[in-house]
Amino acid sequence: MSTITRLPRVTAAETLALAAAVALPSIAQGPVARRPYAVRLAELADADGRAIRLLARLRAEHGEGPLLVRVPGRGWVMLPLASRDVRAVLDDREFTPATRAKRGALGHFQPDGLLITRDPGLRERRRALNDQVLGSGFAPFAQVVEEEAATLPRHGQLTWPRFHATHWRIVRRIVLGDGARDDVILTRQLDRLRADANWSDLRGLRTDVFNAFRRRLAGHLARAEPGSLAAGLARAHAAADVHPEGQVPHWLFAFDGAAAATYRALALAAAPQGPAAHQGPADRRATVLESVRLWPTTIAIVREAAGPTEWDVPEGTTAVIYSPYVNRAEPGDSYRPELWRDGGGEWAGVPFSAGFARCAGEDLVLFTAAALLDAVLRERSVRPSVRLEGALPAMLNHFRLNFAVKAA
Repeated sequence: MSTITRLPRVTAAETLALAAAVALPSIAQGPVARRPYAVRLAELADADGRAIRLLARLRAEHGEGPLLVRVPGRGWVMLPLASRDVRAVLDDREFTPATRAKRGALGHFQPDGLLITRDPGLRERRRALNDQVLGSGFAPFAQVVEEEAATLPRHGQLTWPRFHATHWRIVRRIVLGDGARDDVILTRQLDRLRADANWSDLRGLRTDVFNAFRRRLAGHLARAEPGSLAAGLARAHAAADVHPEGQVPHWLFAFDGAAAATYRALALAAAPQGPAAHQGPADRRATVLESVRLWPTTIAIVREAAGPTEWDVPEGTTAVIYSPYVNRAEPGDSYRPELWRDGGGEWAGVPFSAGFARCAGEDLVLFTAAALLDAVLRERSVRPSVRLEGALPAMLNHFRLNFAVKAA
């Protein structure tokens, strides 16, 4: 018979401290679409650093196990802090990724998406489709990356808006084909829906924008342009209830987070301890993974207890894995690409989640990001506007980051 573990409960004062240091800054920055002004305020206040220090202190006071927090009006929240517990939560299928808050948020633009599918059977079929389409055939995308990277400046300044626009062209071409390269309207529609998603179910669905976005997306998918993910989706012949086209908004959304990760990885690569310009794909991949480990694009990985678990928590308890803490607590604050080389072996956090709901597009995102990093550095020397060495800051604001660029 398995042992059920009772968890320590934090005090009312500690609950208020967690709300102020962890919950409010994370929500204010935007869980689905980052708000630049809020990210800047969080950076100035060292919000992530304060949250990391608070969680470290609570872990020292209460022990290694998860903490249980009572949130008035929202039930119980469990905070796993040690690597063992983080892995256990993410491996346990009784902890569903389709939480109430996530359904309210992502339902604004991907109501049929894998991450908010509660039915286990349907979730497995949608996962199989995502794995099939996203899991292989990356070679054609290398040329897309090379062509778009060539449009970035070879001298002067490289700024986030310039890089972000280039990255979106790459994403639209990879996902939908060359015919979608310049469809910035599609991206703006998605951005507007994502901004609403920041409010979860507190804001009503913007059906006019959603329907216009869906029609525009359907037009691109109907082409099933060879060499794109849309073509792979057309070949998959999934059942109607899987809603294959309903998976695509998440691909676009997730790829956008990869833009920030790649941009920060460029700063790591250019730092004194960063890789040389001519290192190989494995080194580029490791740099991108370190970027996501050190500065997660998903601040909190959230699961919801849908049945009995190894912990004494009621059904409906929300498990919150605070990525800025768990990604640094054991590996540390310095740049450590060796964590990802030759199979790793050390715990290195959860940059792409883990377990049965691990990011289905992880390999594709890493391939694209590493290829873009390599294409930029092959023909340019870059110097970031911030100096990164030693213990790295808890936040790196990509909106304000820029690079001085010279042709190599």
